Amino acid sequence: MDASQAMDIRFRDVAREELGDVRSMAERIWRACYRGMIPGAQIEQMLGWMYAPATVASELDAGVRWEWMEVDGRRVGYLSWEVRREGVDLHKVYLEPELHGRGLGQRMLRHVERRAAEHGASWVELRVNRSNERALRAYRRAGYEWVGDDVRPIGGGFVMDDHILRRRVGRPPEGNGDGGGGNVA
Repeated sequence: MDASQAMDIRFRDVAREELGDVRSMAERIWRACYRGMIPGAQIEQMLGWMYAPATVASELDAGVRWEWMEVDGRRVGYLSWEVRREGVDLHKVYLEPELHGRGLGQRMLRHVERRAAEHGASWVELRVNRSNERALRAYRRAGYEWVGDDVRPIGGGFVMDDHILRRRVGRPPEGNGDGGGGNVA
């Protein structure tokens, strides 16, 4: 049993009035986790581009789900994902760094996989910076496999240099497995 089993874990939709809170959390997490992996100027550019309230609002309007992970009533992480034709694209899965290693990231992945199965998806796919060894180990531990690479220019002379990982999902398991009620719809 991982440490997360004893915690009250809930997932709920991010409300539009909380978009600034998402950005604040993203800034803390990104600056802590990507320092030394991605140039500081690229971190700032990506935060400004991907977490601008207008960008997130546009994603919500297009059907991208943004959810908080709450542990014992406190927001500790967020994820965003969207259902595609046959699968789910997991765009973001971030957890406060002080909570890494407690099984919470794995619970976030299982939550999205369960939701994917409920939507009839065959797989969950994500992209991860190819230098992010810690995340790569966590995804492999969760059953994700390499399916390709994606290198894209993002402006300012920067590129996103990612591995594409995928995990097959099947029928949803019995129960919600999210450690409590909460909004998982």
